[in-house]
Amino acid sequence: MKISLIDNGLDSLKKGYNHLANYEQLVAAEAADPERFSALKDSTLSIQHGVEILCKYSLRKHNELLLFSEITKLKSAFKNRRNGLINELYEEDGIHTISFKESIERMIDICDFPIGERFKKKLLKVEAWRNSITHSAVLLNEMEVSKVLGGLLVDLDNFFGPIIGEQYLQGQGRTELDRAYRLTKAVHGELENKTKAQTVERLISALQTHNLRNVTSPGVFLIDDKNVAFSVLQEIQGSDNGYGCDFVNGHCSGKASLKSLDHNGMLTIFTEDNDTYYQLKLGSIVVYIPEINNSQSPLIFLYAAEAAPIGISPFIRNSDKHKVQHGIIFDESGLQDWSSETCQQSYVDYNSDSPALPAHKEILCFLTDGPVCFLNVSQLDYGSAQRLMDNDAFTDANNLYQEFLRYLQTK
Repeated sequence: MKISLIDNGLDSLKKGYNHLANYEQLVAAEAADPERFSALKDSTLSIQHGVEILCKYSLRKHNELLLFSEITKLKSAFKNRRNGLINELYEEDGIHTISFKESIERMIDICDFPIGERFKKKLLKVEAWRNSITHSAVLLNEMEVSKVLGGLLVDLDNFFGPIIGEQYLQGQGRTELDRAYRLTKAVHGELENKTKAQTVERLISALQTHNLRNVTSPGVFLIDDKNVAFSVLQEIQGSDNGYGCDFVNGHCSGKASLKSLDHNGMLTIFTEDNDTYYQLKLGSIVVYIPEINNSQSPLIFLYAAEAAPIGISPFIRNSDKHKVQHGIIFDESGLQDWSSETCQQSYVDYNSDSPALPAHKEILCFLTDGPVCFLNVSQLDYGSAQRLMDNDAFTDANNLYQEFLRYLQTK
């Protein structure tokens, strides 16, 4: 069995932080001491091993001679490698690679890699914990170890991301969105598309506020709690580069504002382009997050629960897939009128020089359950999202969610 230096290091680092995530779950579940300590021990060993291997890989990229303690002993090793007797220089008898501490010193003094004193002390502290676990009975401060290992991840990403590049980014897998965004910037620099950057940052903030974990890029999540869904939707809106709206009845707008969610779960949206209000009884939302480093917009599909008509003489228009009740909302008072007679008068007023009704706007309420609209950032690409919303296979939010999961598994 053979594994490359880079794959070896990336695998250990990834496993180490998986163990740390498991430890955090055990703490939340109030697991027994031995179970928690075992997860934290595995995390420490794997993280330290991964870091040490990646440091040596970084030295090797700079110059492979930097890996070895005594360069004068390498003559025969080079000769034997050329002759095919060994594959790697360290396979030669009597050849030793440098210690972890020495690899840090060489990265600082020879390679001029950006390792500050604080970062260096963290790395050596983790190595000391590894040595304690490996060579003796263990007495460690559990809270300190978990805190240092958790905080170290940002330093590692910022250090290894630019040095190793895309291999480091891909080797960490589909990390949570905030880390995936940070890693992408560490490897590729700030996003050229500032609209995309602002969109991702608002998504990260919304996920963190609502403790929505394990959401990554590309990724998808489903929220079926209407209050949480509305709160997330509110937070991802921005004064600039906001979301537009495309509805199942063919209406669309370049900028939409989510106005309110009443105690009955009725969501009100205002669209500026056509100066119209829309309502739906919010059921759930499906949010698809594309790759970070491209110009694609997140897609947010809003699903409605069935709603009863409003008033005693509703003006309803039917299509094959949905029913929409029409009404008006008065500009000054904000009152709504859903009667058929008022709606008919509104259409007369539209073409009249002397309207009978005070200034008002149209309001539409979707009565049928199923997909009502999708939101996307107008300045970004959104592909064929309309076809997904119109597809009979995705009239249920969970079906669309599962389809996105299947799609992501192929990427």
